[in-house]
Amino acid sequence: MLDSPVRPLLPVRNASYTARLALDAETRLDAYRLRYDAYLSQGFIAPNVTGMFVDEYDALPNTLTMVIYLDDRPVGSVRTCSLSLGSGQRSAAADVYPDAVFRLLRENRNPGFGQRGLEVNRMVRSPACENNQGLVFLLYRMAGYIAMTTHTQIIFACVRVNHVPLYRRLGYREAAEPRSYPGLSCPMQLLYCTRETYDDIRAAYPVIDPYTRATGSLDGFLAGEPVCLSASRP
Repeated sequence: MLDSPVRPLLPVRNASYTARLALDAETRLDAYRLRYDAYLSQGFIAPNVTGMFVDEYDALPNTLTMVIYLDDRPVGSVRTCSLSLGSGQRSAAADVYPDAVFRLLRENRNPGFGQRGLEVNRMVRSPACENNQGLVFLLYRMAGYIAMTTHTQIIFACVRVNHVPLYRRLGYREAAEPRSYPGLSCPMQLLYCTRETYDDIRAAYPVIDPYTRATGSLDGFLAGEPVCLSASRP
C-alpha cells in the first residue's frame, strides 16, 4: 500500500479534463508514476525506490502512452501498442498469447486495412480517483481515437477477471484463459473487439466516442498537443 493516505479526488460534474500523449519526458514520468501508484495501491507490484513503473514495451516504436489531467494533476493513463501481421511488432498480449493474437489478426481480412491490431494496456487511475468511473471511459475514448487513426481492425485488452463484465459491455469477447502478464502479480485474461463492433458500441455509448462535442479539437493530439475532454454526456 502507499506510505501515506491519499485524499480522494471525487468525480466532478461537468469537470474539464485534458489529454496529452507522452511524447516528452515530463508527461512520460507522469504516466510511469501513475502506474506505480495505481498498481502498488492494489497490491499488484512490490515497492521500488524509483516510484515508477516502466517496462520493455515502453521503448518500442509501436507504443504510444497518454495521460489525462484534471486541474493540471495527472489522474489517469493508458498505453497502446500497434500490431500488424508480419511486421515483427510486439506487445505484451502478443508475447503472452501469440497463438490467439496472431490467429485473430490472420482471420481479419478487411480489404485495405486487414490484419492490423492494437493492444490497449496499462490503463490506470490515480488512487485518488479510484471511484471516478467516468475517467475510465475518457481513457478508453482516447485509446479508441488512436485505434481509429491507425486503421485498427482488432482491439486487444488483457484485463483482470473481475473487469471482464465491463469489457463485455464495450463489445469485447474472451479469446483465451487468464495467464500471467508481464510486470503484474495478478493473472490477466485476453479479450478482443472487432472494428465493426467498436463502431457499433461507440455509437451506442457516445461517452467513449472521440468524435463528439465532449472532445476538443484532435488536430494536434498525435503531435503532443493537449485535447480538452468532458466526462458529461455529449
